[in-house]
Amino acid sequence: MLIDSPEKMHEYGKTLAKKSKVLLLFWELWAGKTTLIKGFAEWIGIDSDKVQSPTYAYVNIYDDTLLHIDMYRLSSFEELIEKGILNQISDYEYIVIEWPKWEDQLDLENPLKIEINKISASEREVLEK
Repeated sequence: MLIDSPEKMHEYGKTLAKKSKVLLLFWELWAGKTTLIKGFAEWIGIDSDKVQSPTYAYVNIYDDTLLHIDMYRLSSFEELIEKGILNQISDYEYIVIEWPKWEDQLDLENPLKIEINKISASEREVLEK
């Protein structure tokens, strides 16, 4: 599927929230993931203005409902455990994981894998897996 605006990426995030409570996001940098997650959060009743990338914090929690993890900077599964992130996964109904390293070890129920590829400055190709 091709998405050609931030507004459509936001709406697509809402559509994904209807399909799955767990998203695994794979993307190129600056591909629109935060915009997608804002739409996902809005669909489940969270103010989308609260949504920010957790790149440096590793984890953001929104309204005790949505766990948003960025694994990009984690170097090992052990680090995921040491930082207490693995323990938090079972506590949340909705989960979004960016760069889901070690996905086979996370014990996630019915995750939807989304790959976002930057085609041009305004177009993104989105693949659901």
